[in-house]
Amino acid sequence: MSKKYNPYEERRDSIRAKRIITVRHRLVKHNSRKVDSMWQLATTENMSLSGALFVSALAYHPGDIIEMQVVMSGVLDIFNGFGKVIRSSRNKGGYYQIAVKYVDLKSKRRSAKSLLASHN
Repeated sequence: MSKKYNPYEERRDSIRAKRIITVRHRLVKHNSRKVDSMWQLATTENMSLSGALFVSALAYHPGDIIEMQVVMSGVLDIFNGFGKVIRSSRNKGGYYQIAVKYVDLKSKRRSAKSLLASHN
């Protein structure tokens, strides 16, 4: 018997934790071309060790590479690196939910791991 595809099945490789934290983000690559864009502010909806979901006033496209800085209380770096946009969808309020998979973890992974582990 073959397994049926379930679009709501968990496909993540890390458990997501609901966290509302400020994230700075900017587009650095679109259609494999470098882009120099301004930093934007948003908030995360949830995060894991491998990615994040945040709400943005800007639309990104799947495949875009963005630079992200997730900082708690302006002091603790949670994540500082790059992410690849996996999904972008517009919500009823006109904002975009952006799902990102981290593609270049700098040295901040440990801070994110300890924050997420301490709240589960």
